[in-house]
Amino acid sequence: MLSVQELRALGASLPVGTFQRQLGPFALIQRPPGEPSSAVLAPTSMAAPAQIEQGMMALIFEFEDLRVATLPPLHPTDVLRIGRRPDCELILDDASVSKLHAELRWSEDTQRCTVRDLGSTNGTFLNASTLNTREVTLRDGDILSFGNVQFWFLLTQTLHERLRAGAAAGLRSHSG
Repeated sequence: MLSVQELRALGASLPVGTFQRQLGPFALIQRPPGEPSSAVLAPTSMAAPAQIEQGMMALIFEFEDLRVATLPPLHPTDVLRIGRRPDCELILDDASVSKLHAELRWSEDTQRCTVRDLGSTNGTFLNASTLNTREVTLRDGDILSFGNVQFWFLLTQTLHERLRAGAAAGLRSHSG
């Protein structure tokens, strides 16, 4: 997992096309996870609405302190499973996340990503609305919640723009 600060130099030095090839078509951005636990073996616990709300606000206001989840390379059509199981492509070590919680499906042909809950205990939320088990197309800037764990879904081009804008603002504030 890379920090926004670590990616800032990469974003400033690479053109957007190269940046996209390095990171993939989209990024999942989150608050730094807590201490590792043995959640993979624990029963799923109930999510806390206050913790979900706090996590969503942090994604908006704490950009510089966020982490970017590194994902495996994506093929023209790829499915990324999310959960606590070690065979998931995105492992979330949090007891509020089901062992096999949800999946993201990327289509290179349509340049779209969809999310679907896989019958999780606490559900998958898109911008604070529950998905149930329907598959929904994600939009740039959406906030996904898997139990108590939230991610900001950004297309790589948008992330590149934010990193470059932040670097330019930082340079102006130090020099003037």
